[in-house]
Amino acid sequence: MIVPEALLRASRELNVVLAAIDATAKRIDRGLAREGESADQALIDLKAAEPALTAMRRIMREDLGVSD
Repeated sequence: MIVPEALLRASRELNVVLAAIDATAKRIDRGLAREGESADQALIDLKAAEPALTAMRRIMREDLGVSD
């Protein structure tokens, strides 16, 4: 698959955020939450990732030639 560099960058940035939230959720589930980690904070962090997801979606649509 050929993917534009801009999309790769966007996906890497989003992946870092989502992986961190996933790790936090797993620690919370196992009762091993670190200081300051909570389900509420994880949700706030996840919502903060929305602009990165929107940017990635826009880049993907542009690459495919899809307009709104």
